[in-house]
Amino acid sequence: MAGHPPTRPIRRLLRLFLVVTGLGASCLASAQVASWEIEFPAAANGHACKSIAVPLEDGSGLVAVLLPGAQAVQPVAHRGGDPVTVEVIGQDPVSRLCFLKSPALSERIAWAKTVPSALGTALHAPGPLRARANGWVKQIGTKVLPFALLRVGFEGPVPPTGTPLSGEDGRVVALVFQPATGNTAYAIPVDAVNRVRPDLMRQGKLVRGWLGLSLRAESPTPQVTRLSADSPALQAGIRANDVLLQVGTRPVADYADAADAFFYLVPGEAVRLKLLRGADQLDFTVNPVVTPAGK
Repeated sequence: MAGHPPTRPIRRLLRLFLVVTGLGASCLASAQVASWEIEFPAAANGHACKSIAVPLEDGSGLVAVLLPGAQAVQPVAHRGGDPVTVEVIGQDPVSRLCFLKSPALSERIAWAKTVPSALGTALHAPGPLRARANGWVKQIGTKVLPFALLRVGFEGPVPPTGTPLSGEDGRVVALVFQPATGNTAYAIPVDAVNRVRPDLMRQGKLVRGWLGLSLRAESPTPQVTRLSADSPALQAGIRANDVLLQVGTRPVADYADAADAFFYLVPGEAVRLKLLRGADQLDFTVNPVVTPAGK
């Protein structure tokens, strides 16, 4: 119509702005990541598995999910249906995350630093599929998980393992792990990806942090039952019978919360602990060390 500028140049400028700021690249990557698929062979007496692989933000590699029963040895990869070469950088048997590199990798995708805390947060998978975060899973049956998984409800069938779930800003906040019940699934939070990634990219395995304090899983409160000799916790002044309230920014209400918080400890990075001793709330700064062999 007369008096209105043509929309095509404006759209071009908007597209250029998105690319320059990184927003366009993020959205583009979100739409393309599902074209990467990794097939992991079965381990002894196990089962092979497939996983969507998601490019990292700096283009240095891909991350996929290795389900139990499969092994990260000579995986077969496809990009857009075409076979491509990949090489395993490192795999963590605790988080089930596997990092790979490929000469065919050109995509990048934006990752969040942490999962949004509000339950009911809208999430998006590649394509039109919508989902919502509806809780945290700290244990399955009597088994306490090494870190909490995000429980996600989908409006349709659960997408494949490794599928990235993004927030409203297009940044990845979780990876689908495996189906739960109905249209729900367990997802690995981006917090776990960010914890594991530096170690695996640098040395091929996760280096766990250790404080040297023990809790009793069956206890209704996260009470310290024992401290190892010469441990960082003992040296910091923590005592048996102290009740753990918080590790870093993670509140602790039970043993499962403590297990989740301990997963994120990094050797050499001091962490602040809040504990209850009698009626007194105490703060301690503890420097985790590399987990000793056999611990």
